[in-house]
Amino acid sequence: MMILKSFIPGNLNSLCMKIINSVVMVGLYYGFLTTLSIGPSYIFLLRARVMEEGTHNKVSATTGFIAGQSMMSY
Repeated sequence: MMILKSFIPGNLNSLCMKIINSVVMVGLYYGFLTTLSIGPSYIFLLRARVMEEGTHNKVSATTGFIAGQSMMSY
């Protein structure tokens, strides 16, 4: 019954504020920021893996990707 009372339109604003100010939203926000900063390196790696010919280019792209990811995590 308590769950149903929280969805009454009068309490909807309060419910939205609780969700927005929660730790989960902060985690999602920083998670999306991290994903956006890592995204281009994945795109370049996939492009090299799929479109490039020759193992030299694939190895170079993979090595650069791993080096970049390790620098970002330290």
